Amino acid sequence: MIRTATLASVAALSLAAAACKEPTTTVTQNQPQAAELNSPDDPAIANLGANAAAPAGVPTAAPQFAALAAGSDLFEIASGRLAQEKGSSTGVRNFGEQLVEEHTKSSNEMKAALANVRPPIPLPSAPPAELQAKLQALQGLSGEAFDRQFIVDQIASHQQTLAAVNGYIASGDNPALRDWARKTTGVIQKHLQQLNRMSQA
Repeated sequence: MIRTATLASVAALSLAAAACKEPTTTVTQNQPQAAELNSPDDPAIANLGANAAAPAGVPTAAPQFAALAAGSDLFEIASGRLAQEKGSSTGVRNFGEQLVEEHTKSSNEMKAALANVRPPIPLPSAPPAELQAKLQALQGLSGEAFDRQFIVDQIASHQQTLAAVNGYIASGDNPALRDWARKTTGVIQKHLQQLNRMSQA
């Protein structure tokens, strides 16, 4: 009887150990595969992109999404020029130059993606009012105060844009614009990586 009880206890412990191992296998198999193509090295930024994939209120119609993305590009270009002019650190000035170059390219690529869309989709010629207010606030700053606020604004802007782009990739109604969005995620994530490092310097 004692031996039978012992064997039963061993069997129960073996089953419990096996049960403890199962969740680890399940989690590994079901880990999200989103944004594999342009996954950044920084886990915090990678998680940010995944969490922002489908936020509420992201436009899925081409005209609204194109206006949002174009307005964001215009803000990045304008703030990049400000950073080149007013940045107190070499890192901020160099990043500003990069913003101008890469968001100008992004903007031109979106225009090319929309070239054959009918009816044509009009794009804004200036950033939206809330981003213009941020530009005006930056104009009034200088030195390290400018650098700090510039980095804060850029992180917020790139987070919002990444959320919108990921949302459009998932649910957008225009294939050409979705292709543009897929190509653009890598640039946005790269900028977020750089901004994350700059904010910790």
